[in-house]
Amino acid sequence: MFYEGQGNTCKMCVKARNKTWRQTNPVRYKATRKSWEKDNINLAITRRKNRLRRRYSLTPEKVVALLEKQDYKCAICGVELQSPFDPDPTEGTTKAVIDHSHMDGHVRGALCSACNTGLGQFEDDPKMVKAAYYYLRNDIKQTQLSAIIREEE
Repeated sequence: MFYEGQGNTCKMCVKARNKTWRQTNPVRYKATRKSWEKDNINLAITRRKNRLRRRYSLTPEKVVALLEKQDYKCAICGVELQSPFDPDPTEGTTKAVIDHSHMDGHVRGALCSACNTGLGQFEDDPKMVKAAYYYLRNDIKQTQLSAIIREEE
């Protein structure tokens, strides 16, 4: 399949070229994406709704119910969250991110992006999170940390 007006460039080649550009220009890509979202807020919100429905079978109503259940707070750090569909962000809040299990895909809750990224860095592994907790407490030795990780395997 070829894009109309693109000459002999197929869709797969355009996608690959765009992906390469995004990977080599992450700062510029992020700025461009943010600018596009700001200029096309209704379309951006529609895309968010569709992505949540497709990935997690979540309707906007279910997302709002989840946020209400958590009192519009991050399930980990407690920072105030706003709906991911809100076009006007409130000062001092952060857009909610839906957290899910990478094992079976079920939705665990709503988090701030920082906490969601942190869990991702630990690959959703409770042993790693526990080891990090002890590391931050800084009251056990490295050999004990390794033992904690091994004992739960």
